[in-house]
Amino acid sequence: MFKKIIGTIGTRLITALLGVSIWVLNAHYLDPEKVGTISLMIFSVAIVQLFTNFISGAAIIYMTPRTGIYKLFIPSYVLSFFITVLSVFALEMAGALFPILEIIPAGYFTQVLSLAIVMSFASANDMLLLGLERVKSYNFLSLLQVAAMFMILLFMLFGVQLREVMAYFWAIFISYSIVMMVGFVMLLPSFKRVPLTNMKELLKDILRFGTYVQFANIFQKMNYRLSLKFVDVYFGRGAVGVLSLGMQLAEGVWLISRSIATVQYSRLSNEMNFDYSVRLTLTLAKITWIVTGIAMLLLLAIPKIVFVTIFTARFGDVRMVIASLSLGIVTLSVSMIFSGFFSSINKPYHNTISSAIGLVFTIVLGLLLIPKYGMVGAGISATISYSILTLYQFVVFSRMTHLRLKDFMLTRSDINLLISELKMMSPGGQKPERK
Repeated sequence: MFKKIIGTIGTRLITALLGVSIWVLNAHYLDPEKVGTISLMIFSVAIVQLFTNFISGAAIIYMTPRTGIYKLFIPSYVLSFFITVLSVFALEMAGALFPILEIIPAGYFTQVLSLAIVMSFASANDMLLLGLERVKSYNFLSLLQVAAMFMILLFMLFGVQLREVMAYFWAIFISYSIVMMVGFVMLLPSFKRVPLTNMKELLKDILRFGTYVQFANIFQKMNYRLSLKFVDVYFGRGAVGVLSLGMQLAEGVWLISRSIATVQYSRLSNEMNFDYSVRLTLTLAKITWIVTGIAMLLLLAIPKIVFVTIFTARFGDVRMVIASLSLGIVTLSVSMIFSGFFSSINKPYHNTISSAIGLVFTIVLGLLLIPKYGMVGAGISATISYSILTLYQFVVFSRMTHLRLKDFMLTRSDINLLISELKMMSPGGQKPERK
C-alpha cells in the first residue's frame, strides 16, 4: 500500500509543479481580474460536481468491489449527465433572480456547462478505477490532465496569442476531454457482462451511501471556497484572483495528505479487518500531521520577494494569505485521513456532521472577519473552521476506537508498521501479518 502512496505523492508532486507553472502563466499574462473570473468559473463547476457525485462520487469506490463496474458504469454516466445539466441551469437561474447568489461568471454559462459535463464523466472513470484499486491508472490520468493542460495553455498564450479567460478554458476543457476518453479505454478490460438485475436496489444503496458523503463534500467545498464569494462581494474580482492563488499555493502541501487519503480509502474499502483499519488510520494520521507540518514550514520560509518575482507584484499579498491559512491547512490534513476511515467503514455521516459544523463557522466568521480584514480575515476564518471540524472527527474516532490521547503520539509500533509495509515494495516482499 505504501508503494501506491509514494507513487501517488510523486505523481501529485509533479502535478503540483505543473499546476504552479500554470498559475505563473496566468499571473504574467492574465491580470488579477481575469484570474478571479477563472477561479469563479472553476468554483461553479466544482459546485455542479458536488451534485453529480451523489451518483458517481465516493460511493462508486465503495460499491465497485461489492458490485463490479459493469452495473455501475451506465447509471454513473447517464445520471451524471442529467444532474449536471439541471445543476448548471439551476445555478444560472439563481444568479439571474438573485444577483448576490451569482456563482457562474456573466457570459460563461456555455463554458461552465460543457466543462462540467466532461469533468463529471472523467470523475466517474476515476472513481471506478479507484474502486478497482488501480491507483497507478488513476495517477496517470491525473498527471496526463495537468500536463496536457499546461501544453495547451502554452499554445493558446504563445501560439494563438490568446491572452483572455478563454485561453484557460480551452486548455482545461481539451485536457479533461482527453482524460475522459483515455480513462474509458482503461476501464474496458474490466467490463464483465453480468445481468442488470436489482438495479433499483443498487441505486438506492449508492444514493444512501452517496448522500452522506456528498453532503459532507458540499459542506466542505463551501468551507474551502465560500470565502472567494465573500471577497468578490466586498473587495472585487482582483482580490479574488490574489486570494485564490494564495489558497492554491497553501493547499499545495495537501498533496501529501490527499495522496495518502486516496490510497487509504481505496485500500480500506476493500478491507474487512476493523482493527487493522484503525491501526493503519492512526499511523497515517500521525505521519500526515508531521510531514504536512514540515512542508508548511518550508513554504512559510519562502520570502515575499520570491512570490513577487514569480507571480509579479500584483500578486505580492499571496504570502500573507498563506500565513493566515497555514495552521488550518495542517490541521485539515489529518481530517482527510479520518474522513477516509469513516467512509470506508460505512459511517460517512460523521464527515457530513463535521463539515456542517465547519461550514457554520466559515459563514459566521467570514461575515465578521472578511469585511474588516479582507483576505487575511478569509484565512483566519478558514483556519478556525478547519480546526473545529477536525476536532469533532478526532473526538469521534477516539471514542469509537477507545483510544487515548497518548495513542496519538508517534511510537515505535507505527514505525514498524511503516517499515513492514515498505518491505512489501521490494521484490519478493510478503504481505505483513495483520494483528
